[in-house]
Amino acid sequence: MSISDEVTRQIKDKIEIVDLIEDYLPLKKVGKNYRTNCPFHKDDTPSFYVSPDLNIFHCFGCGKSGDIITFIMEYEKVSFPEAVRILANKAGIEIGEFGGENKILYTIHKFATDFYHKKLLNSPRVLNYLRKRGIESKTIKEFKLGFAPSGSNFLPEAKKKFKVDDLMRSGLVKESKGNIKDHFFLRLLFPLFSPSGRVIGFGGRRLSKKGPKYLNSPDTPIHKKGKNLYSLWHTKEEIRKLKTVILVEGYFDFLSIYQAGIKNAVACLGTSLTGDQAQLLSRYADEVVIFFDRDVAGRKATLRSLGMLLNEGVDVKIGKPETGKDPDEIIHTRGIEKFKGLLEESSDFVDWTLNRIRDEYDLSSPMGLSKAVEEVSSILSQIREPTRYEIYKEAVSRKLAVRQDLLGVKKTPQNLEVRQKMHEIPERDEFELSFIYAMIEKPEERKFVFSILNEEDIENPHLKKWFRLMKENKVVSIEEVIESLPKNLMDYVIRESEKPAISATLSAINLKKYSLDKLIERKRLELQRVEEKGDEEVDLLREIRALIDKRRELKEGEIIGN
Repeated sequence: MSISDEVTRQIKDKIEIVDLIEDYLPLKKVGKNYRTNCPFHKDDTPSFYVSPDLNIFHCFGCGKSGDIITFIMEYEKVSFPEAVRILANKAGIEIGEFGGENKILYTIHKFATDFYHKKLLNSPRVLNYLRKRGIESKTIKEFKLGFAPSGSNFLPEAKKKFKVDDLMRSGLVKESKGNIKDHFFLRLLFPLFSPSGRVIGFGGRRLSKKGPKYLNSPDTPIHKKGKNLYSLWHTKEEIRKLKTVILVEGYFDFLSIYQAGIKNAVACLGTSLTGDQAQLLSRYADEVVIFFDRDVAGRKATLRSLGMLLNEGVDVKIGKPETGKDPDEIIHTRGIEKFKGLLEESSDFVDWTLNRIRDEYDLSSPMGLSKAVEEVSSILSQIREPTRYEIYKEAVSRKLAVRQDLLGVKKTPQNLEVRQKMHEIPERDEFELSFIYAMIEKPEERKFVFSILNEEDIENPHLKKWFRLMKENKVVSIEEVIESLPKNLMDYVIRESEKPAISATLSAINLKKYSLDKLIERKRLELQRVEEKGDEEVDLLREIRALIDKRRELKEGEIIGN
């Protein structure tokens, strides 16, 4: 079955490139674009850019670039038709034989969310349990909390709509002793949302004395343990705005904080933050405040999380301890203002680490001090930015009263600016690329621009074609232009998209002035050669004067790129 241009257009219209790639990679906003380490080559310094304005991705290191279809083809190692099928599933577009697989898993999870939510709303016992835990009706509905009764209640209803094989792949039913039954029973269910807002799994808290306290969905094609945060979908915009996130352990901690009005929190779904989760947090926040439980497990989890977060380049603080109490208990026994106060008194990670070390080691003994130095050196080594590393090392040296050189040698971080990887391009190409980009961004100015410039003013053959098509009133998109460019020019367009949109008129004037300056320079060199030979120079002088007059007539404008 062939895939029409109309189908791919619909897919591209429905799926934002940032939303797609954030399901695969931890993106961090930089200016108007997003950045991360390239998945297609060994990339120690983030050089993989995603531009929502241009609707493309581009790596300044290895040069791979393209749209959402290209990304899926490269990342999933699939053919064009298969990539379209995957994206159609995500977009909810039916395209015959190319529909299926992952889409059905999302559909099953939506069905399950509604099914279990209705069960909860019709269970006075579970609703009473939630009321005792301080969870309000509004919160129950917003987060679509559910209840899995005893026995296989879900399977009989789900079989009416879905194939058993698909239900097995969803992880919501399982085979046990030759029988197929529900994965969850007698559990309060917390739907797990992807960053784009779709339910991809569930976390279940037992409501009986049988089984583990918490049971999560197994890994499936749409859900991987340790790659998601609860419930980032609901809080990511507030986190982006405040640039700070409060990291807690469990569902109830998060829900209590959220319904009390603190909207920049997430839960890590357990006491062990993963590297993927740390990367995900660094994409949205510059600062992470860890507020885990104050028991032994919580303190160990805090220590493990420190290194992961520092390695992602974020600032880390630790919420002030309240012995034996987690955020949920603090809020419901002491009030939200008490919890906010503890947040305001959060410790810098160095102070927290040193206080903990003083509690655990005898710093008056050589052995205790040696162990303390070894531990704090390990944490400091995770700091990527060299200036921050030196500042913290000096502070630790002073507070522990040890020489700085005893705190370990920091490896030289490979933190060269991405711009050093970018290919330089000829100055004229910079002017012409800026001009074409401005023409696409400001089509309303084209009529006046065409009175200033003509096709002969564009030297780059890749760009001359697009100028001609725009002059013929053809529709030209930035995606088409980018696809036609060699790598070094594409690098420049990505950089150009970081700048505020410039007037096409001003860009045209800048390009015309640049062209005239270069032409005047060439004519003057020609005049110099003519004078040296003793030939007649009147015609050349006339040409130079005419060019100078023409340049003088142009409106004043700041030259881009200089």
